[in-house]
Order: sequence, then C-alpha cells, then structure tokens
Amino acid sequence: MNQSIESLEQELLAQFEQAQQWRRDLHRHPQPGWLEFYATAFVAEKLDQWGYEIAQGADIIEPSARLFVPDDTELQQEYDAALTYGANPRYLEPAQHGLTGVVATLRGKQDGPTIAYRFDLDCLRMQESLDSSRRAVMEEYVSCHAGFAHMCGHDINTVTGLVLARYFAEHRDEMQGTIKLIFQPDEEGLSGARAMIPQGVVDQVDYLIGGHLASNLPMLGQFAAKSTHILAVKRWKFRLLGQAAHSTGQPHLGKNALLGAAVATVNLQAIAPHSSGVGRINVGRIEGGDSWNIIAPIAELWVEIRASTDEAFDYLTERVVAIMQAAADMYGLGLETELMVEALAGRNSPELEALAADVGRELSLIKEVVAEHAVNASEDFTLLAEHVQSQGGQSVYVIHGTPIAGGLHSHSLEVDELVMINAAAIYARMQQKLTQD
Repeated sequence: MNQSIESLEQELLAQFEQAQQWRRDLHRHPQPGWLEFYATAFVAEKLDQWGYEIAQGADIIEPSARLFVPDDTELQQEYDAALTYGANPRYLEPAQHGLTGVVATLRGKQDGPTIAYRFDLDCLRMQESLDSSRRAVMEEYVSCHAGFAHMCGHDINTVTGLVLARYFAEHRDEMQGTIKLIFQPDEEGLSGARAMIPQGVVDQVDYLIGGHLASNLPMLGQFAAKSTHILAVKRWKFRLLGQAAHSTGQPHLGKNALLGAAVATVNLQAIAPHSSGVGRINVGRIEGGDSWNIIAPIAELWVEIRASTDEAFDYLTERVVAIMQAAADMYGLGLETELMVEALAGRNSPELEALAADVGRELSLIKEVVAEHAVNASEDFTLLAEHVQSQGGQSVYVIHGTPIAGGLHSHSLEVDELVMINAAAIYARMQQKLTQD
C-alpha cells in the first residue's frame, strides 16, 4: 500500500464524524459478556457491506470454553433487546445462545503476511452516571440500557476497528497480505479469547496487534508501544466439605468447614512475595454454614492471584493449592477446586514493539511516544498473543492516551473520541510498514 503518512492521517480524520456517530450508537446500547448481541450485529453488517469474509457463531466460539454464561432467560432478554434497538436479524441470528463476536477477513491482491487486530465488544455491569454536567447526558448518548454501561472504553475500541476496517477495504487493491479483524466478546470476564482459540481464530497469524485506553496517559496523542505489568490472573472457587453436627450436643461428630476457610484465608494472605516480580493475592468472598447451632458442613472461598512474571505466578499458584489442601487436612475436610478464570502475563514481541514505537514517532497525530506504560491489570489478549507467539508469530499490545474523566470502570467515564482516529492511524501505518518496509 503505497500511500504517504500525511494522506493516511487525513483520510482517517475524514472518518471522524461518522466514527463518532457509530461510537455513540454503541455507547447507548451496551451489553456485557456473551450478551453483546447489538454490537455483534452492528459490526458484522458493516464489515459484510465493505467486502470482508464474515465468520460468526460456533465458527469462531467454542461454547464449552466460555465462562459465566448468562442463563437462558437473560440470553433471550438481551437478544430481544438488540432486536428492539434495531439490530439486523441476519447478523444477529448466528450469535444466538451467547455465541457473540465477529471475525472478518480481507485478502489483498498481493501476497504478504497475515496481520490480525483484536478489539473487544463487551461493556460493564454498572449504571452510568446521569449527572447533567456530563457530555454523554448533554449530548444524549448516555446508556439507555439500565444496569449496563461502556465504562471501560470498549465502544471506543470497537469503533477504532471499524474505522480501520473501512480504510483497509477502500485500499484493498493496493494491499499486500491478509487482514483479520477480531471483534472479541467477554474481555471483562476473561473468557472471550480462550473460547476463540480452539476455533482457529489466530492460527497462522504472523502479527497480532491489540490495544486499549489508559487512565494515566491523560493527553490526547500520547502513545505507549511498550506495555509492562500486564498481569497473569487466576481465579478459583474452593469448596471445603465437612460434616454437620449439633454445635452443643455432639460437636465431636462435626467437621467445621468454616474453620478450615478461616485458617486458609489468614494463611493465603500471608504468602511471602516472590523476588521475580509483582504478585497479588486476594480472598474476595467466603460463604458457608447453615445456622447458629449447626457445625458448618460446607464453606466456599473465592480466591484470586495476579502476577507480573511467570515465575511469580507459578509460585503463587503452588502456594495457594498447598495452603488450601493443608487447611482441609487440618480439619479433616474434603476439598473441591474449580478454576474459574486464567489469563497469562503479557509479553510483547520486541521487534513489533519497536516498530509500533517508530510508527508513533512518524505520525503527526501522535504528540508523545512514552517509553513504557505499566498496565497493572489483566487482559485475555495475552492468551491470543501466546498462541500466536508459540507458532512463530509476533504480537504487541499498545496503549493510547486520552483525557479520561472519572477513570476507567467509573460510572462517569468520558474520553476524547479523537483517540479512535489516533489508534486507527497507528494500526494502519503498522500494516504499511510490515508489508512494505
């Protein structure tokens, strides 16, 4: 694709008004993980019109790999809501039963690498602020779907993908290689990526690119190609199984699961740090017991660990499992372990990271290339990245700066929507350099 940087930026800037309308439409109609019916149809319809090969439903989602899938009642309610909001049934139907998401492929006229971009679709289960001073309220694009809101900026990410998609479609005849656009469900639940990998969504991908907004890059035009501290995460439900008995009459016959849970909690929180990197552990919930005078026959703990290195992550995993088993043994309890969520620590490919930084320095839309940015959160993009890297490909996760009122995951998030154009320019220029330079 032989196009100057200036013309690339001007062409993308010309899309801004349309992109802003798309973003505000999606912002008004948010849906969370495995319920992103409206966004799925919205995206698929446009990509189909632009000449992409569209894959949906079971072709891109392995149903059994999903976590925390809503019940049938909520699935139907949100499917019907998407229809009410105007979703095209043709593109909605493949997503029935929570098989949301879209993968779109565009093949250039000339041979070249396969470059994949990932964008997330889901919102948060929270209520958006209706404060009259907020732009979303004043300009009437606040969420109309009670209890759901795009307060992490995934609507921004989705529309960045659409801007990029239209740009590539308009330059298809000049393009080398293959473009794959992955619009992923359930990033917040950290199971969208793991449900796409078994279906081959990132097989034979040479380069995988993803990104996000950041609360602590508060200037439009800031950009970080080097993302650090993308934390590995693991979440379990542990069930300690005891024996009920009368707490006064026959306490010797009981096995108190709550005592095991209490001992486990204290010792889990006392795990020593690992020297290789940041590690965090949290017991977020304990539940158990039946009444005042019954020895608790069951207790459940929700435990989470996060770590910035594989060494620290493996160490925490080993210590958690050992402590839970020791607590169970101490009180003669059974132990059931259910792994709920797992995502890996992020590792950018150095070559692709360097290329992204070079692109940031080339673009006039980018005002500052930050040396590195600590994410200090978890992202299931890392599962896709690990799969690509394991097959010999490269991946990078980048961060885009914008003023963010309220902060990510707050009820009053506001962003500068021009960040969509900045991000699309980064991604489009990376494709040019990967296929020509």
